[in-house]
Amino acid sequence: MNQLRSSISVEETEYFDRIPVDLVISNILSRLPLKSIAQCRCVSKLWSSRIRLPNYNLLFPIKPPAPPRIVFTIEYERELFVYSSPQLHNPGENTSLVATLHQRTRGQGFSVYRPPVGGLVCRQHYRKNPMHPSPVVSGSCMDNVSHYSFSFGYDPIDKQFKILRITTLYEYDTQNSSQYQVLTLGGARKKNLLWRNIQCCTNHYPYMSHDDNKICISGVLYYPAGCYKGKRHCVAIACFDVRSESFSFINVDLEDMTAEKISSYSFALIDYKGKLGACNCDTYKNLFELWVLENAEEHKWSKYLYQMPQLSVMISAVRAAGMIASGEIVLHPSYSVVHFFVLYYNLERNIITRVRLEVPLMVSGCWVHAFANYLEDLKLM
Repeated sequence: MNQLRSSISVEETEYFDRIPVDLVISNILSRLPLKSIAQCRCVSKLWSSRIRLPNYNLLFPIKPPAPPRIVFTIEYERELFVYSSPQLHNPGENTSLVATLHQRTRGQGFSVYRPPVGGLVCRQHYRKNPMHPSPVVSGSCMDNVSHYSFSFGYDPIDKQFKILRITTLYEYDTQNSSQYQVLTLGGARKKNLLWRNIQCCTNHYPYMSHDDNKICISGVLYYPAGCYKGKRHCVAIACFDVRSESFSFINVDLEDMTAEKISSYSFALIDYKGKLGACNCDTYKNLFELWVLENAEEHKWSKYLYQMPQLSVMISAVRAAGMIASGEIVLHPSYSVVHFFVLYYNLERNIITRVRLEVPLMVSGCWVHAFANYLEDLKLM
């Protein structure tokens, strides 16, 4: 009897063809959300190698990615709260949504000031060594450092994430001096990440009162900068090419885009239909100013001025979280309130729509940093 069963088993094995492993993986993963797919990389080396293929989405059709979301952070009493909410297109009046709490980090010095890049969020941890007054960071730095600034960029050609660090020593009687360093994320030596010194022909430092006034568009990182040309000081928009690691600068009209506006919380750099945009929202005068960079080499800007509708709520300052695909500008309060909300500003129709957000563990009176157009990326999960 045992011999008969054995022969039948062999015959059945020879009769049925094995199902290709790629087909099995594809059939399973096509039914899972992105987060579950990311966890499947732990099943085996084979599964991990298949999921990590650069053209995975083309080889194995999966569920369409989730629509873009708005990410915002709140810092309160040594805690960092990271939320996200649905990003709507042309929302209706009296819309109410529920925000999702993704992360609650306890500890002093945690912050998220930089816009997400390629699905990756850069979180900064600023701490001090109890034996020394200067902040503790990796890599060699200048002595008596006064300020560190970190910028997060992505090179779409080589598909590399890089962090630009500018270390600035503020001098009372002389020019500020800066040191520029770059850290490349990923690669073969992930455990040995090192900062590399790079050179800049123009001595400059990030010019802003809030460290989230930076944006990466098509492999170029933009941020306001205070520059020294001889003994003359000026304000410009710095351009850092993430791939070549080179700097260039775009002049701004100080009679229009003033240094005072650039350093205010209401001023923000945005991606305006693939171009660099800068906007300033004056809630007292109900004015919305928009500058669009038309030609970087010629330092040519176009300006648009909008008389905003009267806001339905009293708020001292709002700031742009970005422009979404529908052409609307997403605005958010500069500080948290119990009945939190975001505003969708339709520039063409000059209509502002308020969308209320129910935010878990919301605390009033804390600074808010918000970023539109966040998309999950399977390769980074």
